Amino acid sequence: MAYTSYKKIDDVGRVVLPKDVREELGLRINDMLRIETENDRIVITKAEESCIFCGKSSGIKRYMGKTVCESCIKKLNKA
Repeated sequence: MAYTSYKKIDDVGRVVLPKDVREELGLRINDMLRIETENDRIVITKAEESCIFCGKSSGIKRYMGKTVCESCIKKLNKA
């Protein structure tokens, strides 16, 4: 679905994503967003969590406050 909305940037640089957009994309509080520029556009996508060590995005868990895959957690526990 195409969506058009106009929002102002506030005095500290924030822009509010409309509720219907957040709901359509399944965005929740504390989700990470990836923000990129492409020529004259700003592209915002939901960031996929990946292991901070190997980059895998499957089997991800929180380990001491970081995103780590199960195989790297096993390696850390052996160290």
